[in-house]
Amino acid sequence: MEVACRAFFSAAAAAVPAELQALRDASPERRTGRRVSVAAIFLKRRVQFSNRHYSRHASVSASRPRHLKILGLDKHLRTSDKFANEFLNFSSCSFSCSSSQDCRAVQHHNPVIYAGVAATGPGMADESKEADLASALQRIVVSAKDIGLSEGTRTVTIKVCGVTSDNDLQRLQSQVLDLDGVGDVWLGPFIEGGLRGGSVTMQTEVENRLPLSMLIKSIQALDDALLVLPFKTNYWLWRGNKINYAVAGCGKPLILIHGFGGNAGHFARLIPYLAENYRVYAIDLLGFGASDKPANVEYGPELWADLVCDFAEEFAQEGAVLLGNSIGSLTVLSAAAKAGSELFKGIVLLNCAGGMNRKGLEQDGLALKLVGPIFVVVEYLLQKRKIANFLFNRFRTKENVKTILAQQAYHDKAAVTDNLVDILHHPSTDEGALDVFVKVFTGDPGPRPEALMPKIDLPLLLLWGEKDPWTPANGPVAKYFMKLAGERDNLFVETLPDVGHCPHDDRPELAAGRIHHFLSTFDL
Repeated sequence: MEVACRAFFSAAAAAVPAELQALRDASPERRTGRRVSVAAIFLKRRVQFSNRHYSRHASVSASRPRHLKILGLDKHLRTSDKFANEFLNFSSCSFSCSSSQDCRAVQHHNPVIYAGVAATGPGMADESKEADLASALQRIVVSAKDIGLSEGTRTVTIKVCGVTSDNDLQRLQSQVLDLDGVGDVWLGPFIEGGLRGGSVTMQTEVENRLPLSMLIKSIQALDDALLVLPFKTNYWLWRGNKINYAVAGCGKPLILIHGFGGNAGHFARLIPYLAENYRVYAIDLLGFGASDKPANVEYGPELWADLVCDFAEEFAQEGAVLLGNSIGSLTVLSAAAKAGSELFKGIVLLNCAGGMNRKGLEQDGLALKLVGPIFVVVEYLLQKRKIANFLFNRFRTKENVKTILAQQAYHDKAAVTDNLVDILHHPSTDEGALDVFVKVFTGDPGPRPEALMPKIDLPLLLLWGEKDPWTPANGPVAKYFMKLAGERDNLFVETLPDVGHCPHDDRPELAAGRIHHFLSTFDL
C-alpha cells in the first residue's frame, strides 16, 4: 500500500505546485502534521481522497468522503484487495494562496483530477499488483474540464442571522454542504444578539458556475427562520464612534450609502450582482443600522460626507465609485464635492433626494408647499420628548414599516418580505434611535443637488424608478439632472419602468445591469 501512496503523490506532483512534490519526497515521519485536502465537486457531492492507513502519517483530509466507482477507469486500478477495489475515488485538488493586490485573503483554486485507492480494513493490496497500480495512477491524471467538472472554485463569505445554538450551526453546515455547486463550508464563531438573536459568518467554497445571488437564494430557502446576507460585517472606529460596514467581493472598490432609516442590509439584494466583479463596501452611516447613535451629534449629509471621505481614505485609497439612494445620494454628492477625483472615480445615484427633510424640499413644487404647515406642526411636536417617543413608537412598528414600503416605496410588492422588514426595523429598537430620528427630521437639510453639482465633474449615472411617489421621476430634482445630462458627456439619467423609490431592492437585477454598463463604459 505504501507503493500506491507514493504513486498517488507522484502523480499529483506532475500537475500541481511544489507543495505536493515536497510531501511526496518527505519521509512518513516528516509528513506528520501536514494536511493536504484533495476534493472535488462530483454529482453534487464533495469527493475526497481517503487512505486511512497512510493518513496516520500524512494527515490527508477526508472530512466528507464520497467513494465513487468510475467504470471507465476501474480496469486500471484493480488489485487483489476487495476493499481497495470498492473504494475508487475520483477527485480534484484545490490549493489556496493569498493575494493582497485587489482584496485581502483572495483564494485561487486550480483543480486537477486524480484517482486513488483507500484501504478500510486490515487487508492490504497485493504487493505484486502495486507496481501496476502506481503506473496506472500516474497515467490517469487529467484536467477537470476533460470530464465535465468545473474548472475552478472561489471562496465567498456571507453572514447568516437567525442561528441560536450549536445544533443550528451543525445542521446549517450540513445542509449547505449538500447544495449543488458547494464544495466546502467553514463557520466562524457564533455571535449572540443582533438581528434575529444570533449570527454566524460562513465562508463557502463554490464553483465558479454558481452565481452568488443563486447561492444566497439556495441557503435562504433552507429555513425561513434564517436571514442570509451576502457579505461579512466589521466595525471601524471613526471620531470615537463605532461604524458598522459590510464587505463582499474583490476588485475595484464600490462604496454604497443607504437612505433615511436604511442600513447596509438594505443593499442585500444588489450586492451579489456587484460583488462578482468588484470589492463592495456598504456603510451604516453614523446614527443608523448597527453603527453608534450618539446624542451629541448634528446629523446631516455634510457630517456623513466626512465619514465617507475618511472611510475611502482608509479602505479604498486607489479611488472608489460611490453609490447612494435617496438622502444617501445627497451624502454621496457632498462627499464628491469635498474630495473630488482625489478619492473618487465615479458616482451612481438612485432616486436622488432634493433635501434631507421638509426644509430642503420647500422649492420642490406646489404640493409640498401646501403640506408644509403640517410638517411644521410635526416638527414642533417632535421637540416634546413624550410626544416624540409616542410618534416614533407608532411609526417604527413592523406592521407600519411593511405597509409604508408596500404601498409607497416599492412597486414590486413581492420584494417587501419579512426579511426586509426585519433589516429596516431592528436598528430602530437601539438606544439613541429616537434622537437620531428627531434630529434628522428637524435638523439642517444640507445642500441641495443643484448647489453641489457645479463642484463635481466625475462620471455620473442617475437611475430613477418611474413609480416613485416620494421623489418623482418628473419632479424638480429629476428634471435638473436631465437638463444637466444634455450639457455633460459624462452624465447619464435613466428611468427604470415599474420601479419605486429603491431600485437596488425593488429590481436589483435591472439596476445592476445599468450600473455594470456604466462602470465598464468608463473603466471604473
